[in-house]
Amino acid sequence: MIIDVLRKSLELFRLIPQSDLVARVTPTHPAPDQIVPGEMTIVRDGVDKWACFHCPGGCGETIKLSLSKNRSPRWTATSDWLKRPTISPSVRQTNECRCHFWIRQGRIDWCRDSGSRSR
Repeated sequence: MIIDVLRKSLELFRLIPQSDLVARVTPTHPAPDQIVPGEMTIVRDGVDKWACFHCPGGCGETIKLSLSKNRSPRWTATSDWLKRPTISPSVRQTNECRCHFWIRQGRIDWCRDSGSRSR
């Protein structure tokens, strides 16, 4: 909680950029109603399993990225001490949304070939 207040204060005074996403770690996969806008849920039960968040392109889809080293494709998810997530590699939606983006320190960085670029 104190980390959230600190991050919001740093953002308010423009000492750091405003985050689009904040990381939350949980040991179990979240129910659909537990995945909220502006939050990335990282499922970690000893090892990283999933990263779940709403598509920033506005299509309404929930994105679930596998973080398992035994799966392909797979991503890596980290978060800094301010709970700002970073995902690698980039995320590309293949649905009608067609958005393509990076998540770096809680910010959505749109790729040039993205079909949807809000903000």
